[in-house]
Amino acid sequence: MNPNQTTPARVQRLTAEYLNRSGMSHVDFARRLGYAYSTVQAFLSGKYDLIRKDTGAISSAVLLFIEQNPLDTDTLVSHNIYETATVKVMRGVFARLLEWPQVYLVYAPPGSGKTDIARHLIAQHNAQREAGQKSFIFRVYCRSRITPRDLLRRIAAVCGSEASTSIDRAIHNLRWDFKGARVVIYFDEAQHLDIPCFETVRELLDEDPRFSLCFAGSHELDRTFARFAGTLEQLERRISDKVTLPAVTADEAAGILRSELPGAALDSSHIRQQIELATISVRVDKKTRRYISIGRLMAAIREIREGLAAQAEPETEGAAT
Repeated sequence: MNPNQTTPARVQRLTAEYLNRSGMSHVDFARRLGYAYSTVQAFLSGKYDLIRKDTGAISSAVLLFIEQNPLDTDTLVSHNIYETATVKVMRGVFARLLEWPQVYLVYAPPGSGKTDIARHLIAQHNAQREAGQKSFIFRVYCRSRITPRDLLRRIAAVCGSEASTSIDRAIHNLRWDFKGARVVIYFDEAQHLDIPCFETVRELLDEDPRFSLCFAGSHELDRTFARFAGTLEQLERRISDKVTLPAVTADEAAGILRSELPGAALDSSHIRQQIELATISVRVDKKTRRYISIGRLMAAIREIREGLAAQAEPETEGAAT
């Protein structure tokens, strides 16, 4: 290996990029590397020579870990993502959030595949960033009854900042780690957040470097803001737009079926049948609405593929004998 490839400065840059893209905290990185957290922090901050003169061992350990644990963003980006109306709208939302610090509310019908779409677009953006470009999108899953402290820990973890700390210190570290950067935090299933959580993350928008915030979830999220309009007034006044992602259409579902099953003999009636089986009924605002579920559609595609493979096996065995 070229000695210039293992200079401390280069390894430090690679590590910072790896942690930012993987969402791994510095504490967990040090633990998995087999070094003390203080030692790794000294190395990444350029102060390792105060501990030891030779940086070769820790540099080699970092490079080996990164090589043996490649980021999985490529697997997210490599699979098919169809240019449905939902994908186009969500791509536009992320583009606008990266322009300047702001807040968006995004509502999605059940089965729209918003989580997979968001994960794909986020991985695509972070993987295609040019070297040195300080532009990041991070996804945080909001579980039911999550506390403000746990939410900040999740945000810090996915951003590669210090996660095992207090709310105030986590916010301070996030500001410090992303000075001069454009950052979007995408809160998935944000209808689970309560007022203290919303008020806590609002500080990330209000203070430099001012992160953009995207709260995505069901229409229950809109009812939360309506119900606590007075309490959430400070955050609500900062909302730039409320976007409802379009439901998957029958034509889009048919296109996905044909694209995913090119070798299958799918006539119009069979396609209509599969779409009907993938359609779900949901009560929204006291009305029953029907949506095509991408999850059910992809499950049907897998079953058809398995059936075709099972039919082909006897023919293959017969040909072999």
